[in-house]
Amino acid sequence: MRIFTLITILLTASITGAQTHGVVIGTDYSSAGTVGLLELTAPWTVTADLASIHADANGRWHDDLVYIVNRAGADNIQVLDPAADLAVVRQFSLGLGRNIQDIAFLEDGTAYVSCYDTAELLHIDPVTGAILHVVSTAAFADADGLPETGRLHRRDDRLFLTCERLDRDSWYSPVGDSYILVLDTGDRTWIDCDPILPGTQGILLSAPNPYTDFVRTGDHLLMGCNGFYAVADGGVDVVDPVGLVSLGFEITEVELGGDVVALAGGPDGRRHVIVSSSSFVTSVVAYDDQGLVELLAAAAAYDHAALAWDGDFQLLVADRALGAAGVRIFDAQSGAQLTTGPLGTGLPPALFILPESTAVPVVDLPTAILSLAPPWPNPANPRTRVAFQAPAGATVHLRIIDLRGRLVRHETLTAGLDGHGAWEFDGRDRRGRAVASGAYRCVLEGAGGFAARSLTIVR
Repeated sequence: MRIFTLITILLTASITGAQTHGVVIGTDYSSAGTVGLLELTAPWTVTADLASIHADANGRWHDDLVYIVNRAGADNIQVLDPAADLAVVRQFSLGLGRNIQDIAFLEDGTAYVSCYDTAELLHIDPVTGAILHVVSTAAFADADGLPETGRLHRRDDRLFLTCERLDRDSWYSPVGDSYILVLDTGDRTWIDCDPILPGTQGILLSAPNPYTDFVRTGDHLLMGCNGFYAVADGGVDVVDPVGLVSLGFEITEVELGGDVVALAGGPDGRRHVIVSSSSFVTSVVAYDDQGLVELLAAAAAYDHAALAWDGDFQLLVADRALGAAGVRIFDAQSGAQLTTGPLGTGLPPALFILPESTAVPVVDLPTAILSLAPPWPNPANPRTRVAFQAPAGATVHLRIIDLRGRLVRHETLTAGLDGHGAWEFDGRDRRGRAVASGAYRCVLEGAGGFAARSLTIVR
């Protein structure tokens, strides 16, 4: 079960156009989920338990209605009316076993729904529930036949879909690189994001395991990449949705202090992140265009579930702390907590999602200028060449780490006058011993940022 299954959806009041209420979804993660209304102005009251939903649910706001995506074990969509105390308008099934994940709406009134347990993307009529088309994602799958697709974001006539590619037999660890797939919604065909490579390629991310929701910036999309759990190998990736390429991390998990769990924007280019330490203890941090990281809230366990920025001055935090669960509201500019305590939501609250029609784009920050080419050959037996690009004459550090985060090899390299450099890995660790067959990560760090690639050794 993924953390982002439990959602809080912020709604826009149709009369005033201002965000005055939200819909809070809570869960016990096993048997029950509920929704309630949240007043988004002081004193921030909550009317809990207005409707029941599946314990594993996602959701979106569209045309003044709330679409609840009931996931694994349910695979249906509930449509709720916030103007009628979240009464169920309609409900329809999309077929058990698909483990539907997310929904994105097109201007023609249709929608797309992603699937986690099948290699499918569903094109549906959200009024009747009819499946209009099934778009295969099988070409992007790993060895288990599934690409593990989840988060959706529509931008004009392009649909962006996260593709995790995880090993279900190894605690859902990444099997290699992860991608954002891009669909042309006009003819329902996948766009090739790298014509140089054979086949149809998605946007290659700087680290595997795209985990957060998309955050829209002025010209770009942000995606929090978790990488391997409890290993600081990910970060917040900047994606160019026009050029169909990753621009690298604007901040890394090393700088943030843990795995990226949730991501939200903020005023004046400020970003907000929930991070999880190697001991799986969460905290809420903010960072700015100078890379300055500020701690807003700490926890004693894996308590912080989600974030949402209201597009103005409020940052909402879903806190599931035992005995003190509820919504906490912070000043998105200063970081000061505005609520004196948690706003009770019945069942503990979860993720917040703003309606895209009213969300304010955040300002683009400078992106990393380091890049790391895929090792070649890969898989390697055991030698492989690792090429990189950095500022001319810059010193960079290239590390090979295993899946437990242990350092295998460390090299200090210098980019040439043209900014290019390369290193040949001979398949030996820092003591000269041959490394075992398996998956590794190549991690490049320097003043220009951070980049990473997967590497497989086969002997």
